[in-house]
Amino acid sequence: MTSMSEGSARSLNAPGDPQRGVRRVAVATTLATLLLIAMGGAVRATDSGLACPDWPACYGQWIPPADLNIWLEHSHRLWAGVVGLAIAALVVMGWRHRRRSPWLWRLSSIAFVLVLIQAGLGAAVVLLHLRAGLVTSHLGMSWIIVACLVLVVLVTRDARTTAGPTSHERWVGRGAAVVAGLVLVQGLLGGQATGRGAAYVYNAVPFWASDQVWTGHAREVLHLTHRFAGYLVAAAVIVFAVQAQRRARRAGGAARWTVRLPQLAAVLVVIQVGLGISNVLTRATVWSGISHLTVASWLWTVLVLAAGLGLVSTWLPGGADRPDGAAATRPHHVPARPVERQQEVTR
Repeated sequence: MTSMSEGSARSLNAPGDPQRGVRRVAVATTLATLLLIAMGGAVRATDSGLACPDWPACYGQWIPPADLNIWLEHSHRLWAGVVGLAIAALVVMGWRHRRRSPWLWRLSSIAFVLVLIQAGLGAAVVLLHLRAGLVTSHLGMSWIIVACLVLVVLVTRDARTTAGPTSHERWVGRGAAVVAGLVLVQGLLGGQATGRGAAYVYNAVPFWASDQVWTGHAREVLHLTHRFAGYLVAAAVIVFAVQAQRRARRAGGAARWTVRLPQLAAVLVVIQVGLGISNVLTRATVWSGISHLTVASWLWTVLVLAAGLGLVSTWLPGGADRPDGAAATRPHHVPARPVERQQEVTR
């Protein structure tokens, strides 16, 4: 009796999630990166990109003069350094857990390499005086880093309580990945439009009949491409959310995230369209400019998360598919090893 009770207690008191600490660091780093993107939006919206004309210091100093534009740019650089150190910490943690979770090591390493490239792009943006292509690449790279960090969060989930995706979850994952790709392209178009001075060529909505005559200039083409692509992307996100909800009803017992995340994406894209219209009508106030980029990064993150939840579970140990409506969790206890059980009986 004593041996059996000791065995049961040992099973119930099995070690907890071994990667919980890594996951917390990954979540914090993802949020810090999203904040960094918003800070970059503030730098752009206030025309502070060249407030510090050198790199990595500012006017050759680590504590530059007290000026709002200078400190907007300088604080953006300092926070980027914090994010870089956090990702380096994830690489170290990933190395320690590389046998249990090889994808953690791979993804964190990829994120760190991308951060180094991003630092080089940041230096080039300043030293080459805000060339549009470099600014757009800098923005796109930040989004790719966020995607890597979201995937790091997902692969650090406890494999003992994570089952493979259902066919419905896979469908949502694939749909989210496609729509996320469209959002990424639209974000890059927006970066180009702003960098080339094409963001406010026309100030009428929803189309372009306005105060300026069409001349076929490249900036006009870029402006209208970004505008109409925005309408198409918004429609794609909303259709995706509606279809995800309908399929969840037919699947029966679908995981909540398969409906909630697409719905959240739909809400964010409606807000984003509203902010875009506000930017066109007002030729962008500082706050609407910052909000437009910030909400776009949130939309991207939500879609990447949905794509990851639908597709990444198969990277985890034992992540086999399960039928629609099946439970998504496994027992939380870890059964004792046969040798340990034999020893308990002999006692």
